[in-house]
Amino acid sequence: MQKQNPSVRTERIGRSDVRGGAQRIAFDEYELAGRWGISVKTLRRWRQEQLGPVFCKLGARVTYLISEIEAFERRNARHSTFTRAYA
Repeated sequence: MQKQNPSVRTERIGRSDVRGGAQRIAFDEYELAGRWGISVKTLRRWRQEQLGPVFCKLGARVTYLISEIEAFERRNARHSTFTRAYA
């Protein structure tokens, strides 16, 4: 039986997710769609209609800063389904 090393973390740790020794600062559209459980097509439509979080686009690559994602989630948090989620 193999002994597990307690210092190695295998679960996703969000903002402090480390890849290749560098701190993770952005998600691509596929990762964000997975985080929110929506389709990539929805994110693309939101970008076109200026409804979603702020994004960065370099060439064909679209990324979302984690700080912008978290700010968008805070702005759209609701206590009631009676109020609109976004303007």
